[in-house]
Amino acid sequence: MLSNLDPSSQRFLADLNRIQLRTATAQNQISSGLKVQSASDAPDQIGTLLQLESERSGNSQTLANLNRVQTEANGADNALTTAVQLLDKITQIAGQGLSSQTAQDRGKFAQQILDLQEQLVSLTSTTVEGRYIFDGGNGSGPPYQFNAAAVNGATRLSSAPATRQVQDSSGNSFQFARSAQDIFDQRDSADVPTANNIFAAISGARAALIANNPAAIATSIDVLHGASDFLGSQQTFYGTVQDRLAGALANSQSLDVALQTQIGAIRDADLTAASLELNRGNIEQQASLAAKAKSQVKSLFDYLA
Repeated sequence: MLSNLDPSSQRFLADLNRIQLRTATAQNQISSGLKVQSASDAPDQIGTLLQLESERSGNSQTLANLNRVQTEANGADNALTTAVQLLDKITQIAGQGLSSQTAQDRGKFAQQILDLQEQLVSLTSTTVEGRYIFDGGNGSGPPYQFNAAAVNGATRLSSAPATRQVQDSSGNSFQFARSAQDIFDQRDSADVPTANNIFAAISGARAALIANNPAAIATSIDVLHGASDFLGSQQTFYGTVQDRLAGALANSQSLDVALQTQIGAIRDADLTAASLELNRGNIEQQASLAAKAKSQVKSLFDYLA
């Protein structure tokens, strides 16, 4: 029995056991790449490690949210670029109608404007990843539908205000979207179209052409110019959002690298040091066994038996 061993042999076994534990630990670190796999591996650091991992998990969600919102903002900016181009064409056509001398020609120009207006209204139904990005509410449906018979050429399907915000890695939130009503169908508190109402400006130009009224056509062109300026300001809003998202993404990515570095410093194994420890342990174990074998007539295995 091991209890019958002399003190020298007991010390030898204890030392051999410590060497084997060090060797096993080094081997485990090399195979797993980790030096902390359970709380018992680093009880004084496990709290810090769990906190860092929690922060990184939260930051990963922030990164995912920012990337999704960036995709939406890019989609909105592209849609507004198209809207500005359509409005410019409509303004040009209205100018051609003003220069025209016949009611028939002006009627043809009015039809061209109607076709372009339908394209512009369809932009309010722009989707990104299945979400209607100009629906201020939950993005589940189109906010407008083209309707040539309507006063503004469109039927409003949703009037939900734009309230959606996104949070950056510092915990600061900001609004990243506007509703179709904010952009294309601005109204006052009495629900009357304002001078910035894009739909109303287009319908006014079309009505003036149909009425064959040069004075009204000239006025409508001025209104279209004002509407174009307003539409440009809406695109500027999204440009500002894109810039802020780019900055927020860069900060969040930098934070992820910093957190990963801190986690790695605690959790990841130093493979070079572990390899050296494994080699050193094997050498010490062989040397201990050889030395013990020379120090006595009977071998260690005789005692163990």
